[in-house]
Amino acid sequence: MILGIIGDDFTGSSDIANNLKKSGMQVSMYAGVPALSPNEAKEQSTEAAVIALKTRTVPIKIAINESLKALKWLKDAGCKQFIFKYCSTFDSTKEGNIGPVIDAIMEELNTDFTIACPSFPDAGRTVYYGHMFVNGKPLNESGMETHPLTPMTDHNLVRWLNYQTVNKVGLIDFQTISKGSDTIKQKITSLKQEGYKYALVDTVTNDDFDIICNGIKDLPFLTGGSGIALSLPKIYKSKGLLSANDFNLPQNNSNSVILSGSCSNATLEQIDIYKENNPSFYISPDEAMNNSNLIEEVFLWIKKNESLSPLIYSSSNHKNVVEKQKQYGLEILANKIELFFEKLTNKLVKDNFGKFISAGGETSGSIIKGLGVEELKIGKEISPGVPALWSPSSEGGKPISITLKSGNFGQKDFFSRALTALSN
Repeated sequence: MILGIIGDDFTGSSDIANNLKKSGMQVSMYAGVPALSPNEAKEQSTEAAVIALKTRTVPIKIAINESLKALKWLKDAGCKQFIFKYCSTFDSTKEGNIGPVIDAIMEELNTDFTIACPSFPDAGRTVYYGHMFVNGKPLNESGMETHPLTPMTDHNLVRWLNYQTVNKVGLIDFQTISKGSDTIKQKITSLKQEGYKYALVDTVTNDDFDIICNGIKDLPFLTGGSGIALSLPKIYKSKGLLSANDFNLPQNNSNSVILSGSCSNATLEQIDIYKENNPSFYISPDEAMNNSNLIEEVFLWIKKNESLSPLIYSSSNHKNVVEKQKQYGLEILANKIELFFEKLTNKLVKDNFGKFISAGGETSGSIIKGLGVEELKIGKEISPGVPALWSPSSEGGKPISITLKSGNFGQKDFFSRALTALSN
């Protein structure tokens, strides 16, 4: 095993696993620290292991502890290089969790420098002079400023990361990158001499990743979004470290269901398009908080529409979300909705449902928990950053196909595309 990745949520983990897979690596994705022993993992053909955690919005101490457990497993499994993967929109608060987790991993690995490269131009995320843009708009004007859990109110990521760590954060700007990988290495040496432990890295196009990765390939620990996973495998391949094996998603003829908790603008538009011609069921905050029979009622409705790939969603506009968070409490409401999706998924997988489409990072974590899967194989890409996934077994005792979509990812007709991809 060559590369070990710690993801702070499930959609982001499938995103980086997808990029590694399409760049030529054999990838296994695990839901939490695997029960499989590191020695057993060494005997498999996996070249990159992604451990998907649910640590983006938990208390900082819990995020650190879970991340260090994952790191230990990856080290014991023989990984030589490591990535801490977070969202390409740097989802976090001023306190964390990105900075504190990076600090803890750096200390554990006894390394004195790393990069932060969150961008993913294929999905419209670029960084220019340390400032992030989403489809050309500043991050804090892209809709992320109203995120219910991690509102991004500043698009200067050097400044944002500096809030989260006592270490100094520098910048490797696009002009440095344009001069080549040797210039990047020189810049890193200079930053280290000046007492910096981090460098935010500009990325304007996907071509930048080849230059960046050749400039940072000797660093034992990297952090960022999934973009760097497009170029790292090329370096491993040039060293003769990769095999030529491949994995194709098995055919799945069981029933499908779509579950969405994301409140991003992209997901809200995808929901509106899908429900025009397909059955849908809206889970209101009031119902989630007060209806003790909600799961059974929704399950019975799904059964009536089981052959029609029904959509169940709690997604809503920002104004409604804020109003209900004030009424019930942000964490209380979020936990209630996540528990609803977990229990509903568990009930569905024990019935005759074997294809699940999830929208939203927190929602996806709940769905994976409800499915009871541990290892996921990476299939073909549905849209940039979103692959089809497959697990040989689940809580229902059968194989399942699934896709985990980050809120802002996917085409307008993503749900229909995903249903086709999981069925073929």
